[in-house]
Amino acid sequence: MTRAAFLAWCHPDLLEERLLHASALWQVKAALAAPAADLPPPARWPLSHLEWGGCLLAVASARASEQRPASFRLGDRSLRAQLFCLLDPGERAARSLGIDPLDPEQWRFWLVPFHQLHPDRQSIGVSALMRAHGEGLSHEDLGAALDAMVC
Repeated sequence: MTRAAFLAWCHPDLLEERLLHASALWQVKAALAAPAADLPPPARWPLSHLEWGGCLLAVASARASEQRPASFRLGDRSLRAQLFCLLDPGERAARSLGIDPLDPEQWRFWLVPFHQLHPDRQSIGVSALMRAHGEGLSHEDLGAALDAMVC
């Protein structure tokens, strides 16, 4: 038996909220090339915290869906910024590759300083996030954006 077979048996639904959020943080860890000890698995979901380079960020995850627009809860405003992680397989799912939260190409990210978010807002939808902050970052651009945030 392989490790992958065990995970498929034990956690067959990676789209379940807790595992989706863990997958989002795994993508962030991979983008930063961070050792596992530097980024522990989330204790809460779909909103948790991440410390990187002495900077504490809120991290929220969501999944794009045709049935219901994705929305993110906002974290504590005393933090520096919020990282929004959206699983959006888009064309990949249409090409029968399926939805895979462990595929970095199926994620988009937004790193937004809290001062750029309305202070009374408790959540934000993907449409509003895109109108205000663009199409988001790819996995390959995320590490540089996070490193620039902490400098």
